[in-house]
Amino acid sequence: MTNENMSLDREESLVNFWLFIIITTTVLAFLINVLSLHNGNNPVAPHLLYIPVVIAAYWYPHRGLLFAGLISAVYLGMVWFFSMGSLEYFTAAFIICIVLIGVAAVVTSLSSHMRRNEVKYRSLFNHSESGIGLIDLATLSIREGNKRFASILGYEHIELAQIPFADLWMEPESKDLFLQALRNHGSVENLATKFHSKTRGPRWVLISAGILPDNQFVVTLVDITDRKSAEEALLIKDHAISSSINAIAILDLDLNITYVNHSLLRMMEYPNETEIIRKNTRHLMASRQVFEEIRDQLPDKGTWFGEVTLLKYNGSPFHVQFYANLVRDEAGKPVCVMFWFIDITDRKRMEDAKRTALEQVEKNIEQFAILGDHIRNPLAVIVGLSSLAPGDITDKIILQAREIDRIVTQLDMGWIESEKVREFIKRYYMVGTAEEAGTAESSGAAAIPGKK
Repeated sequence: MTNENMSLDREESLVNFWLFIIITTTVLAFLINVLSLHNGNNPVAPHLLYIPVVIAAYWYPHRGLLFAGLISAVYLGMVWFFSMGSLEYFTAAFIICIVLIGVAAVVTSLSSHMRRNEVKYRSLFNHSESGIGLIDLATLSIREGNKRFASILGYEHIELAQIPFADLWMEPESKDLFLQALRNHGSVENLATKFHSKTRGPRWVLISAGILPDNQFVVTLVDITDRKSAEEALLIKDHAISSSINAIAILDLDLNITYVNHSLLRMMEYPNETEIIRKNTRHLMASRQVFEEIRDQLPDKGTWFGEVTLLKYNGSPFHVQFYANLVRDEAGKPVCVMFWFIDITDRKRMEDAKRTALEQVEKNIEQFAILGDHIRNPLAVIVGLSSLAPGDITDKIILQAREIDRIVTQLDMGWIESEKVREFIKRYYMVGTAEEAGTAESSGAAAIPGKK
């Protein structure tokens, strides 16, 4: 049974009870007035009619005036009957009836106004998104609570009266602080603490309270568990971003910087974030063309990735691997831009040094191939000249020439392997792009007698 239904049942039972009181007091008041008029006019007896009229006007405001008029008419008839038409008695009775109707009108008006306010505040109580409860200040027992109050605590509404308010607190220090402030100052506002929930586990609540008459206080609970979880998640993400080794920045849609982490300040050698906040990204990039490319591409593609040259606080350039992303909300509307980068200056220097070294290797290989041909050419001449003078000396010269040719051939085989290395280097390291010098054919070897 809901709090609203319980209130209606209680209200109905009270109305029925007071209806019985109205009927009883009306009958008694008329009996006393009949006896008074029968025995002689008693000026006190007519005033007993105020009791049922006031009660009826309060509990039945829409029928209060009708009830007062009906009682007045009956009373005037009784006076006319018992006074034998005495104008004096009838006039006095008429004045009493006018006052009786006037009292009923006043009470009816006040009762209607009070009931409208009661309905309004009862509706606010029952349908509020905040949990509202009435707590006994002496015993800390829950006298009444709305549906949201029970929902936050994970109880059925009918169970609230059996739960001590003091047992709901998970932190005794917060409970003591709350009660002390309530008793000393009469109110507490927006105290964040943890409450036990029967079905939902620990819940963070924002509690406010104020002392009311009758030794009780009203307490308001707002469940902030989801907000606390979101705040903790944001705190973790903020810590993760701020402590990341990658330089991270958040920008508005005009690419003005609104947030930077510590790594960015360290890489760009800014003394503090105030020197870079609100600065446009254009002033951080060495190339205006790259900046405009990023700016133009983000709205359409949403991302940009590449190598960029940035300027440090002192104006010195350094190379970074740069990534920019357009952040959108749940509806797909752009809200900000996020970029992050890593410093690749040392890597670029190493790659340049490696490229220079590999280019030098290629030159050495080419020179080595040319040198082999240069050796074979004069060697072929020597062999040819020695063949003109036959004898032991000629055979020895030819034998040594063949040995030299064999060594040069081994060097040629090494050059062929080096050529493969050079092709690999050109393909994967992008060096040696110059046109290769023409290599000599092995014609010199063919001119040597006995070469196979």
